Amino acid sequence: MNFLLKKNNKLKNKSETAASIQSNPSFEENISINLEDNVAKLHEIFGSDTTIKFRRFQNQKNPKIKCCILFVDGMIDNVLINEHIIEPIMLNKQLRDKDNLLETLEEKVLFTNDIIKSNQLTPLISEVLSGNTILLVDGCNYGLSLSTRGWSMRSIAEPTAEKVLSGPREGFNEAIIVNLSLIRRKICNPNLKFEFMTIGKQTQTKIALCYIDEIANKDVLNDMKKRLKSISIDGVLDTNYVEELIKDSPRSPFKTTGSTERPDIVAAKLLEGRVALIIDGTPVVLTAPFFFIEYFQSNDDYYSNFYVGTFGRWLRMLGFFTTLSLPAVYLALVTFHPDLLPTRFLLNLSESRLELPFPTLFEMILLIFSFELILEGGSKVPANFGQTLSILGGLVLGQAAVEAKLVSIPVVIIVAFTGVTGIMIPYLKSPSILFRILWLILASILGFPGYLLGVISVMIHLSSMKSFGFPYLSSLSTSFPQKCQDTFIRSPWFKMKLRPSYISPYNRTRQRSQ
Repeated sequence: MNFLLKKNNKLKNKSETAASIQSNPSFEENISINLEDNVAKLHEIFGSDTTIKFRRFQNQKNPKIKCCILFVDGMIDNVLINEHIIEPIMLNKQLRDKDNLLETLEEKVLFTNDIIKSNQLTPLISEVLSGNTILLVDGCNYGLSLSTRGWSMRSIAEPTAEKVLSGPREGFNEAIIVNLSLIRRKICNPNLKFEFMTIGKQTQTKIALCYIDEIANKDVLNDMKKRLKSISIDGVLDTNYVEELIKDSPRSPFKTTGSTERPDIVAAKLLEGRVALIIDGTPVVLTAPFFFIEYFQSNDDYYSNFYVGTFGRWLRMLGFFTTLSLPAVYLALVTFHPDLLPTRFLLNLSESRLELPFPTLFEMILLIFSFELILEGGSKVPANFGQTLSILGGLVLGQAAVEAKLVSIPVVIIVAFTGVTGIMIPYLKSPSILFRILWLILASILGFPGYLLGVISVMIHLSSMKSFGFPYLSSLSTSFPQKCQDTFIRSPWFKMKLRPSYISPYNRTRQRSQ
């Protein structure tokens, strides 16, 4: 019984030690001068984790030089460890067991380009868990972290959700170092700065705050740092974790931070004075501040003729207004204001509604729900089944519902057109669904006054919102031509000589006059 109690206490101490290191980054324990003591401490911390590999070896010429490396299996490059760490130390014939042995290894023996020195266990353990290898030597009271990361990652490809007709085809992947390099390739400027932080008590996720020193708005930068430091969460696995925690209006369906998977968009935002947030493990990058007009801007607007870009922007605005308004306007007309409709249309409508068991409001809600159900199912199934599901749901079920006298043909047309226009702006999907139903219900109760009440309430909501201290509609509330050249229209580049003043007041000149 005593033996079991001692064993349980020992296991409990191991778990408490590991938990204390993970949950409390300030926990520190000095590295001992004795190699066996250090290895025993590490075994106690990691317990029976078989992915943590210990490799002991010694110098062939001088057996007194005893070493041990520690790494995580699957996160390292075996060639780097074997040929650049173990082999040089084992075969070197000039090593001597002296006080500055690790300095000699660092400066003259090891073939790695990134070495971190520490006399504490906690930073070295963090390095191991991030894919590096730590080296401990008997007789030295500090260790080395050696860069040996070598796990597989997704290749750079064009983001499927942000395709362009012309322009760059690169997209971010899940590796933060790769994403930083993609931004650096776009902006080859020493003023491009990266500040690193760690978020998540358990995950210890690395994030990078990116900005251009001479252009970025310092108030936004300081506000972003303050919000990031206030985050206290166990884990961060995606940008949406951080986005919801730093959002200005947490209960609003509208975003107050931009998000993209394209390095060219991030570079363009940085050149306007914004800041970007890159999170390890996700290809989505956040930008701040974010304004409502940016929902309707596309990178294709800048890679094509400015007439085409402006027309495309108008189509997106019209599509957003249509997907919100069309069901409510139709319901208000046929229910409260039929005198505004042509007589022939009313006769055809009355004929199509004969023998229908449900009111128009119920028909619309049923069809809208069915359309969103099919859209959600199509997005989750494999690509070769998505088209089949769309045909089956859109044609077969729609036609069957009409023939079964469940819905009328005009309602099917209205809901189908509403769904198509809603797909034009995918980032506005959630607000579109919410306010479409809200306006529809208000129109069913009050008619056109209810619809106008819904429009006014959304405008008041947007006007009251802010993004990192800036009014959400800042870009739309100016009458100066230079300030609104990239809002409702996309002006030609030779006209946009200044950066937007509502983002950053620093270094506003974008191009010199000829």
